[in-house]
Amino acid sequence: MRHHYVPQFLLRRWTDAAGKLRTYTMRGGRLMQKDMGPKYTGYENGLYALVAGVLGFPEDHLEKRLFGPIDNDAAVALDKIERRAVLTEDDHIAWTFFLCSLRVRQPDVLEFLRTEGKQHHAEILARLDNETLPAGIPNTEQWFNRHFPGGIDAATLTSWLPRMILHDDVADRFGGLHWWCREFEADAPRLLLSDLPIHWEGGFNQPGFFIQLPIGPDRIFFGTASAETEQILGTMPADQLIPSVNRSTLASSSQRFWATTDGGLDAFVEANRDVIGKNVAPFRSFAPWNRKLPEGDAHESGAISERG
Repeated sequence: MRHHYVPQFLLRRWTDAAGKLRTYTMRGGRLMQKDMGPKYTGYENGLYALVAGVLGFPEDHLEKRLFGPIDNDAAVALDKIERRAVLTEDDHIAWTFFLCSLRVRQPDVLEFLRTEGKQHHAEILARLDNETLPAGIPNTEQWFNRHFPGGIDAATLTSWLPRMILHDDVADRFGGLHWWCREFEADAPRLLLSDLPIHWEGGFNQPGFFIQLPIGPDRIFFGTASAETEQILGTMPADQLIPSVNRSTLASSSQRFWATTDGGLDAFVEANRDVIGKNVAPFRSFAPWNRKLPEGDAHESGAISERG
């Protein structure tokens, strides 16, 4: 059961006439590349899987009921954003949720929730049990393990993932930015796509804050907080902006990244391999119950973009 943490509709935008894109992977210090279809990359088997039937949820509940609808609605909204069409309220919500989901759906987040998140959930239940249960009565965790094995795991994922995607501060900030796209000429350098595809720069509540998301080899989505930042990004020469964006893409790549299959970026990737993964921060370092992001700090949803 393939669960894509990088949405297939996004990966498809880099495919050639044969339906393939180039996948780069770092393995043991070696940079590997292979051309393949979106179905076969950017996923992990059973990444969002629940224990089948536990609490009445099917095994693929999160894929079908959470991430699948988010991706489907986002694809519609993105088409409108690119055409500069008027967004409905539902479109705006859909694209906001999609932007917020891109860091939350990553393998390191799911691993964290299945381990430390599960433990945190159990500790909350234990505190409640200590306040309410008489002595000698099985606690909630014991009861779940006896009657619904896997129930605590399922409850952790189904409770925390939607709440993390719908985090008020992040959703309000992303949704309140000015959204726009920049498309580049055919002779401009091509863009890369990272497995941590969304990046932001600047203090979260500062006027210079912006987010960026490559949405094709020849176009990029921006969300900007100020007209000044928009002007800078909108007028910067393509031969300066695109290499800068691509370096930030490499710096934020956790396991792999993608390009078109024509080989046009192979030399760039090799020349900049020293920055691959440089800005990746593990989710546990900024998990909700581990760290509160300071006001005005330059923080990240995968990685802080590198300019230079």
